[in-house]
Amino acid sequence: MDKNSRTYSKDNNQLREIEFGSYTLTTEDHQYEIHIPDKEYFEKHQKFSNQYLNDTHTWVKAFNSTDQLKGVNYITLFGWTVNSGYGTSYGYTILDGQPVVILANGEGKWTNQVYWKTPELAKKHKDQDFDKLITES
Repeated sequence: MDKNSRTYSKDNNQLREIEFGSYTLTTEDHQYEIHIPDKEYFEKHQKFSNQYLNDTHTWVKAFNSTDQLKGVNYITLFGWTVNSGYGTSYGYTILDGQPVVILANGEGKWTNQVYWKTPELAKKHKDQDFDKLITES
């Protein structure tokens, strides 16, 4: 992956990194394969074998949000075999003239992290208030 796909957030005095690939998301702890689900498949298969669950444990399903929240469109990722919940959402926007990724959780897309293109930008903006964009649960 090239460095243009990496973003950084300065949170609790720790620099956190995420990296997006064409069909992957890599966090500090995990790498996930992003898949677009076939709705009919999940309607037919309500239970999955242990082998299937093991084989797909790094898969996530992605949904594109149709509603903007504070001017940001999000994609939401869920565990591959998860039937309910709110998932984790990632949005893209421009702040201070820089492209950023917003991390949001829950039904209300409560956001509290902004990921910047470089560690230097993350450190520079770590105390900046983006009330117009960020909401906390």
